[in-house]
Amino acid sequence: MLTKKGAATRARIIDAAAELVAANGAANTCLDDIRSATGTSKSQLFHYFPDGKAQLLFAVAEEQARRVLDDQLPLLDELTSWEAWQRWKELILRLYAPKIEYCPLAALTSQFPRNDPRIRELISGLFESWQASLAKGLATMRAGGLLRADADTDELATAVLVAVQGGVAMGQAIGSLDPLRTALDAAIGHVRTYALAESART
Repeated sequence: MLTKKGAATRARIIDAAAELVAANGAANTCLDDIRSATGTSKSQLFHYFPDGKAQLLFAVAEEQARRVLDDQLPLLDELTSWEAWQRWKELILRLYAPKIEYCPLAALTSQFPRNDPRIRELISGLFESWQASLAKGLATMRAGGLLRADADTDELATAVLVAVQGGVAMGQAIGSLDPLRTALDAAIGHVRTYALAESART
């Protein structure tokens, strides 16, 4: 169990490592760079991460995955109206606008070693939790009469999540937020085709 000071030091090392990964990529981030950025000794670094770089990078990946979902709260848990979906879409665009060329989602799916079973499990867990939150909101809307009874909430949630992933990937490649905006508009527009006539006007 870490002391409060120890936990703060560990968090500071993870934050610095995340910034270096953002700038240089996981493969090009070495422990010496991290020690230099954080002002920690080699022994101190290995005290918190005894397995070295692999353990530290996994800690960075865990933090990135946590932030992907935490940054969307509380809206991610409140997607029970069309207005809420609009606010969530605008939040996603605000979150990725300053970092479309590097974002936690893209880093997890491209820069970290997916042949590591822990990384694969982390990524799959992230997407499962994200998809489940989207589907839960849609299921609540269906139960409340905002969506038709034949709306497959799991399928629709997956389509929205794929739109985010694809929009971020293309936006990262061209350095523009436009693909993400277009993909989200299309995906949420598809969801709205399942709206009951009354709710579609709100």
